[in-house]
Amino acid sequence: MIQTINIRSFMLLLLCGIVLFSCKKEKAVPLQALELNKNNIEILEGYTSTVEITSGNGNYAVSETSLVEVEITGNIITFTATENYGEERLFIMDGTGRKAAVDIKVIPAVLSADDPRFYWDNMIALEQANAWSTTILENKVAITNIAEKKQLVLSWNGEFAVGVKPRATLRIIDEDDKQNISLTKLEILSIDRSKNLCTIVFYKEKQKGELVFVLP
Repeated sequence: MIQTINIRSFMLLLLCGIVLFSCKKEKAVPLQALELNKNNIEILEGYTSTVEITSGNGNYAVSETSLVEVEITGNIITFTATENYGEERLFIMDGTGRKAAVDIKVIPAVLSADDPRFYWDNMIALEQANAWSTTILENKVAITNIAEKKQLVLSWNGEFAVGVKPRATLRIIDEDDKQNISLTKLEILSIDRSKNLCTIVFYKEKQKGELVFVLP
């Protein structure tokens, strides 16, 4: 009788051990490589740009920098350019010690106020020689590059006139993807007929963009 109880006790302990081992095995999460949605960014002085961590293991940090201010929110890292400009390589790290590099270039915010340009995450110089064309409608401005199969469209409610515009969006269209970004603010700063230029600034939270283009 005692032998039978001992055998049953042993089998019960063995079964409990197997269950505990299986639970621990199920809870073990494999480590992931640290990957970013982009590995180089260009930021205008005083503006921001974001990098998304698409794969990683949490507890993120960024190496020391003299060019930008850094804010980490979940898997999104926001870089804000300070008054300094230049280039540097930063490293994003997770809690396991894995690293991914980001090359950052900060350029002066106003190279020339009269230079037609589009800026969001990277600068596009809107010159006749580089194949970008501009289309202006009552509540919409589109810049298009047929060769690159890319189009950027700013739209808003209301007329094409100086002032803050409600319900603005930025649509980014390329050969592989379409993005519709709801903007927190869009303002037409100036429509300067003497210089034949229009200037628009727009925001998504802390991220700022601008468009300067030649009027028809």
